[in-house]
Amino acid sequence: MKTGTDYPLAVVIGYGPDHKTATKLVVSIFKKPGQKDPTAMEKWFVENGDIRKDSGVMDATITFIKRHHAARTVTYDRVYGCPHEEGIDYPEGEVCPHCPFWANLDRDTLDPKSLELPLTPEQILAGLGCERDTQPLQSFAAVELHRKEMTEAFVQLLERVLNHPAAATAEETRSFTYALAFLTKWREPRVFPLVIRWLSLPDVLPFKFGGDAVSEWGPRMLATVCGGDLEPIKQLILNPEANEFCRGQAVEALAVLAAWNPAAEAEATEYLGWLAREGLEREPTAVWDNLLFACVDLEAVSVFADLRRAGSEDLVDPVMVETECSMIEKEPRGQQIVRFRASLKPFDDVVEETSWWECFSKDNDIWEEPPLAFARPPVPGLMEPIESTPYVPPPPLKPYVAPPKTGRNEPCPCGSGKKYKKCCGA
Repeated sequence: MKTGTDYPLAVVIGYGPDHKTATKLVVSIFKKPGQKDPTAMEKWFVENGDIRKDSGVMDATITFIKRHHAARTVTYDRVYGCPHEEGIDYPEGEVCPHCPFWANLDRDTLDPKSLELPLTPEQILAGLGCERDTQPLQSFAAVELHRKEMTEAFVQLLERVLNHPAAATAEETRSFTYALAFLTKWREPRVFPLVIRWLSLPDVLPFKFGGDAVSEWGPRMLATVCGGDLEPIKQLILNPEANEFCRGQAVEALAVLAAWNPAAEAEATEYLGWLAREGLEREPTAVWDNLLFACVDLEAVSVFADLRRAGSEDLVDPVMVETECSMIEKEPRGQQIVRFRASLKPFDDVVEETSWWECFSKDNDIWEEPPLAFARPPVPGLMEPIESTPYVPPPPLKPYVAPPKTGRNEPCPCGSGKKYKKCCGA
């Protein structure tokens, strides 16, 4: 909420023929809260290129803002609609004939206004790539209505990002996970090698493009789209250049496949045993944790001795090994794999699969004023001062009372919607 200390307030908005290129820049000055019309306004235009990269225009906007002694500047990081004005450049109530891109898009969300009007893959991708705090359900519906065109657009997007990950734009990064989700839901054969390439990216790049989807989707996604071809999954497990957590998801994918297809259980158990005995490098990595989880979920008791040996070598936490293995050995055989199988939902609903994202949480703080991508540093003197907060001592500690033990595959009690072992129990 704006306060009196924010004023005079300068608001900077770019407009253009599409959501990527700004050809018009408008700076408005508001002197008090609740003011409907600006006290002063200035507009700049360019015929070609992006006006936000024009140093002359940027200098002019800075001069204008300083001249009006703005206490705060609010800017937008994306283009906010067509540069032409209704009633001036084209008749009232009609669609701008010069900017067809905006004809069927809401300029706030970039979602389609109507599913009955024409839409291009570029327009649909714009809605998916827009930063927002609610699920793009209208864009989801548009994707389903244009499945054939979007299949090609999604495959091209994934290939483009994976070929040049360092050059990926913010929009492509946000759309990347949606592309994976829809292609997996549609069981598109071309997505399997792309999922493998995604999870094989070095360092933290898989998380840059997928975030928590690496662990939440990785095993089920690989199991869903592999078509019975396990060799690429095994190569990912043994790839020392890949991120250790992604390699671990490939291990768990074998357990998912075996849970979905009991006929493959013996083969999966044999391979997991080989990993524990000699296949994995004898150094502690997250892959060992996932190997333990996979063996426990499949009740692969024949591998437990090798896992305990790995624990004695500190390749995996020995206490965790003993706790997990002992739990299975004490239970009647078959109970854990039944629980595990029941926890594995088919990858069929993109709305449900993305509903847990933190950006869609009602409790998440929304970044309502992202910075405009100016081709120069912020204006000195327009930055907001950092307010100091007086120190308040914490309340006295209360005795800790342990909560009831939660099963590894049960919903996490924190309310995240994830399984306990993938959340607070990780």
